Amino acid sequence: MKITFYGVCGSSPSITKDLPNIKHTACVAVETDDCLIIFDAGSGIINLGNALTDVAKPILLFFSHFHYDHIIGLPYFSPLYDPNHNITIIYPDIKKIKSILPKIFDSDFFPISYSQLPKEMPVKTPDFCSNFNVSVTSYNLNHPGGCYGYRLNHHKNSLIYATDNQLDSKNITPFIDSFKDCDVLIHDCYFFNESQENLKTWGHTFLPDLVSLCFKANIHHLIPFHYKPDISKEYLSNMITYLDSHISKNKSSLRYTFPYDDLTIHL
Repeated sequence: MKITFYGVCGSSPSITKDLPNIKHTACVAVETDDCLIIFDAGSGIINLGNALTDVAKPILLFFSHFHYDHIIGLPYFSPLYDPNHNITIIYPDIKKIKSILPKIFDSDFFPISYSQLPKEMPVKTPDFCSNFNVSVTSYNLNHPGGCYGYRLNHHKNSLIYATDNQLDSKNITPFIDSFKDCDVLIHDCYFFNESQENLKTWGHTFLPDLVSLCFKANIHHLIPFHYKPDISKEYLSNMITYLDSHISKNKSSLRYTFPYDDLTIHL
């Protein structure tokens, strides 16, 4: 699997000037020999669409949920307007997503209606991915309005995409069980060490809780994701220092990568 990050921010595109490679909102592409899997359609999906040249490879477009930062790029995803592309929408709740998609293209927000797209996109549950030698498990995440995470198993490799998920002492155990022994965990890390008192309902994870999960679940490679839009170079440096210190202290073999737009990782 080849994993490419086209957007790694949450809430809005980054407003930070000292991290020019961290700009767009959530969009991650996972390419196999049989298909291109896309997680979310944040602003990063615009650059992804412009980079696609292989119209023969099927596209499986997953949505975690429908907050603006995860759908804002969808109307500008150029393959939607090329009928040569084969795009399938993947989401566990078929009824819900069929009601959501036309709203995204409503004339109050965008000039082209969903029915005017040149080719209808079928909507399938994650089981559909087995046609492409990918096994997918979906998880309910802890986020206002609901959110899905996904675990992909392809050959002997496993990857979890779990954006917009708030870990805490009350809910961490089920996630430890679900995420156990994953090769690559892409997980929400909106906060570092801010006071949690006023942020309990935001639906985002703090780095210390995420690190604790990784140690207990035997995660092999952590990719903190969905940064807050005002993340700074100093803030990111402090998170790296924290991770290095706790990995050393716990004598852990955990690897980590802080992603940025256009980063590619091979699994």
